[in-house]
Amino acid sequence: MAQCYPDRHSTTWFDGWVSCETSANPNIAYGETHWIMYDFGYEYQLLESVFWNSNEPDNINFGIQEFNVDYSKDGVTWTNLGTYTLNQAPGTSIYEGEEGPDFNKTNARYVLITPTSNYGGNCFGFSELKINITDPLEIVDEEDGFNATVYPNPFTDNATMRIISLDDDAPITYKLYDILGREILNNTFSLMENVDTYPITLNGKTLTVGIYILNVEQDGKTRSFKLIKSD
Repeated sequence: MAQCYPDRHSTTWFDGWVSCETSANPNIAYGETHWIMYDFGYEYQLLESVFWNSNEPDNINFGIQEFNVDYSKDGVTWTNLGTYTLNQAPGTSIYEGEEGPDFNKTNARYVLITPTSNYGGNCFGFSELKINITDPLEIVDEEDGFNATVYPNPFTDNATMRIISLDDDAPITYKLYDILGREILNNTFSLMENVDTYPITLNGKTLTVGIYILNVEQDGKTRSFKLIKSD
């Protein structure tokens, strides 16, 4: 990240990506090119994007002009989102970038930027890319029934569960087990309309420090979480 407030970009040359030599593109269809690939670590639903071009005053000609955007779920099979054009940056500290392509809720883990032209420099680069995403917890597969997360982890006493379910009428049961598989507690609560966070009782003050397993169940479908009890 190299933005200045509000959503402005600095004029420092190392605040961004620069490529001065071509190399084998992850999308083999492109051959040897300048490129940058983003690995988000997980598959997300991608939305709108914003680009900041190379903004260092002496090297704004490094900035990419025409470029391809590709996306992938596995880093091997790529789909082209389209070819786009980015304006040259002004080389000032008030630069706020410009709108990039809308991924339109595309599911992907990898995004590949392959420029085909720049503004005349010996290298290719841009300062930053921001892609909005849909909260992955809100993407619930029908076969899964619900998504959940529990925090804080490690916990000291009790915790909070965030849950997104396709069936708000079915109750939620959570069971806590010790590392030997012995059930320590068993509680049930009902979901409420327009509410996705719920305090859950873990009675941490009565537990020894260590690892516990929390099973969350709704309508026969279960998620398991490893929780750590801290001092």
